[in-house]
Amino acid sequence: MTISTAQEKEYVVTKKGDTIYGKVTRATGFLNASKVKFKIKDLNGDKKVLNPKDVETIKSLKGVDGKSIIKTVYDDWYVKLIIDGKIKVYQLVDGVIFFTSKDNSKIKSNDFGGFNNRKESHSRIRPLFSDNPTILKEFDSLVGTEKNIKYMIEKYNSLYNK
Repeated sequence: MTISTAQEKEYVVTKKGDTIYGKVTRATGFLNASKVKFKIKDLNGDKKVLNPKDVETIKSLKGVDGKSIIKTVYDDWYVKLIIDGKIKVYQLVDGVIFFTSKDNSKIKSNDFGGFNNRKESHSRIRPLFSDNPTILKEFDSLVGTEKNIKYMIEKYNSLYNK
């Protein structure tokens, strides 16, 4: 018996819905090293620096970010998917700011953990659990640390990913 797996490919999906296959790499801005940029070398060998306002999704396999899905937020920043499920959690590429999306809604800043106040982090995340009283009750019994928030999002997602 032969098991065949499709060759995974790196790609970029534009906001217009076009898919460009090729080699995705992270570029560093020469004059502004803090500004994360990605570029793609397409199958024809053409290179292009990607502008976040034109990008919907980047799938990277072996780049600096490893195997990852990268999205854009506010047409300005790249965020990396770190928790997938009904509630998705993204982290700013090269940053410590978190963003969330529920039921594939628009990705929005929902920062928690790090230097954030635990009460504020808790209150920002709490509405995501409003449709599940059991999870909400458990979440309310915990402090809003980054670890607790990620744990509860994973637990919530596990109930819906069956």
